[in-house]
Amino acid sequence: MPLLDTVRNLAPYLQSWLEYQRDLARVPGVQVAVRVGGELAASFALGVANEATGQSLTPQHLFRIASHSKTFTATAIFQLAETGTLRLDDLAGRWLPELAGSPAAELTVRALLGHQSGINRDGADSDYWQQLHDFPDRDALVALCRADAVFAQNQFFKYSNMGYSLLGLIIEAASGQTYEDYVAAHITGPLALTNLGPELPREREPELAAGHSGRLAGNDARRALPSTDTRAMAAATGFYGTAEDVTAYFAAHALGRGELLTDASKRLMQRKESEIKRPAERWYGLGLFVEKIGGRTVVGHSGGFPGHITQSWLDPESGLAVSVLTNCLGGPATEWATNLIKLIDLAVNAPQKKIADAPGFDLDTYTGRFATDWGVFDLVNLGGRLVSLTPQGDSAMSATELTVVDADTLMPEPEAGFSAVGEPFEFQRKAAGDIGWVRQGGGRAWPVTAYRQRVGLAPLP
Repeated sequence: MPLLDTVRNLAPYLQSWLEYQRDLARVPGVQVAVRVGGELAASFALGVANEATGQSLTPQHLFRIASHSKTFTATAIFQLAETGTLRLDDLAGRWLPELAGSPAAELTVRALLGHQSGINRDGADSDYWQQLHDFPDRDALVALCRADAVFAQNQFFKYSNMGYSLLGLIIEAASGQTYEDYVAAHITGPLALTNLGPELPREREPELAAGHSGRLAGNDARRALPSTDTRAMAAATGFYGTAEDVTAYFAAHALGRGELLTDASKRLMQRKESEIKRPAERWYGLGLFVEKIGGRTVVGHSGGFPGHITQSWLDPESGLAVSVLTNCLGGPATEWATNLIKLIDLAVNAPQKKIADAPGFDLDTYTGRFATDWGVFDLVNLGGRLVSLTPQGDSAMSATELTVVDADTLMPEPEAGFSAVGEPFEFQRKAAGDIGWVRQGGGRAWPVTAYRQRVGLAPLP
């Protein structure tokens, strides 16, 4: 089955799978979009836009996507390089004479793009990230960037919002346009994306999903955080958007798409430029993280802003684009976006069954989410095959292939393991054919609604 059809068929389960995790993690809201080859294959929003008001989150709510901004800035730099307006080995001082006499004047555009400049991350006073004062304006930004470098250029990968803010100023100097106007004319405009931009307009504040604080302790209430202008740092962290528009933008970076960049530029952006060792081994290109997820090499970016944590990935070969936007600090957007790709690939990469299903049975009559005192598991129809899995983390790690024996029996594929491997799932059905319970390994599990009623838990909303 083509990837697009697989994702569309899987979309209802993707929503159910993520809602279980959102609720368990007590994340207020999450917005998700998945595209394949530019086509929207799944889009949904779960939870609330604001915990205080209880307003439901929708796919139209805006999020602050923060460091996703760096991918737009890098795209703009490469566009200007393609036209010969600037070069990647230009020095920052060529475009920004106010840096003269400081180490920052000698930084190359390429070193800034790859976080190899050695410049400080957020300046000497970065309490704007805690909303204790405003983000810096242009003069304050230049002053912060004139400080001594932390490392020599090209010595270490050192992530820097200051560096990408300088790139925004370079784009303005080279193009003769404001950063906002350049993005509108050359990136969001050509893609006809109206819910994506470098700084949230004041009149669109009501469309923003409220950002929420993190929790220091398990029972802490989250606080709604005010929106904040990023001023001269928009090129590093100012962007807002919806998951649908973010995936449409990333899809344009797939190989073979020509709306924004040539494939030659895209390959250079997406090539491993810097190796990162902590907190885990990963790579950065020129404006994009580069990761291996299963058998796919993906590129993308995360974003962290007061109240919002976000992540988007693109497989440039297949055109699979995933964006997960959460409206709280601590929202596991990167984990969820990564595991969504793994779940999609679990549906795509069907193993060769050793024994065929007994004919004549509707696979959907075996599916559902089932609960025991030990937790839950799902029985899922993944594009024509039944799988049991736990709706958390990497689903491939808990997935077991199942074969239909008869109307009330499924047999798992033989394997080594600690759980009740090899033992059948045996269903007890009600008169109407609905599942009353399923027994595996001697223990019964009930549909979640029935289990909650059985143990005296309130129904789920």
